[in-house]
Amino acid sequence: MKQRNEKEFEPNASVLNHNAYKIGCDYYNKGRYKNAVKAFNESLEYWPEDPEAWLALGNCYDKLNSPVKAEECFRKSLIFAPFNNRNDALFNLGNSLFDQEKFVEAIEYYAKVSAQSSVYSAAQLNMELARDGDSSKKS
Repeated sequence: MKQRNEKEFEPNASVLNHNAYKIGCDYYNKGRYKNAVKAFNESLEYWPEDPEAWLALGNCYDKLNSPVKAEECFRKSLIFAPFNNRNDALFNLGNSLFDQEKFVEAIEYYAKVSAQSSVYSAAQLNMELARDGDSSKKS
């Protein structure tokens, strides 16, 4: 059984989650990725099932050239994300796998990106590059 932490039971955990998430976004937008990691981790202490915080944390690890950690975060985002809001996590997970040269698995995730998604074209391009094993032109 999953161990819960005391912050999840704070009466205002939702507000604290949101505040830490906003701070993380500010750090991320300023290129301060290590600070953003700390803020997004704090956000997740208040709501461990927050798919957006997991996605944002994965994006930080991607910027910090840590594709294995990014992969873990994107997988968790997919667990908690509603079905109609998974395209960014699918695409980013594909990218993390691509960066690890796990091309076959990357293709599987790129293929799941909806044609209506804003990242569909990039997913299609990266899928072709993964088929060729060419990481020099990835989107």
